[in-house]
Amino acid sequence: MKILGRNLIVALALVAAFAIGGGFYLYNEEQQMTEQQASASLDQGIALFREKKYPEALALFQSIPDGVIKDWHLPYYTATTQVMLKDYESAAPKLEEALALNPQETQILFELGVVYYKLGKLGLSKGYFSSVIEIDPTNADAKGLMDIMTNLEREQPGGNVEPIPQQEKNGADGN
Repeated sequence: MKILGRNLIVALALVAAFAIGGGFYLYNEEQQMTEQQASASLDQGIALFREKKYPEALALFQSIPDGVIKDWHLPYYTATTQVMLKDYESAAPKLEEALALNPQETQILFELGVVYYKLGKLGLSKGYFSSVIEIDPTNADAKGLMDIMTNLEREQPGGNVEPIPQQEKNGADGN
């Protein structure tokens, strides 16, 4: 009887282990976001951003796991939402991430210029605005902000343009 009881306990333990393990597997499988789901969440977040529902948009952007969306839009919109919420410190690295994915996108360069301006890094800010103008000489917003910073430099000497790190300034082909 002891052997039968022990075997029954072992069998029940194995069944329980498999049930828990299988349940855990199903739980993880359900929790993983597919690229299609992430893309839908990104689109929904952009819609919320355009409706100026920034906290809701940011929560949605941040719910998308890293690596599911592999283009520049997620870090860009996450950062732009952080800018609208005046969280410039958090926005800067997200914009740098977006720039690494698309180094010629003037929207990203411009937003980096704004963020570094708000953080008081006028030289770096001016460098990003200068890059925008290099790519798009007709960008009136970048030109206007460059003029503002030139006037600030007259008032505060030593605000020279800081060079953008080479990795960020390179094109997509690595040149």
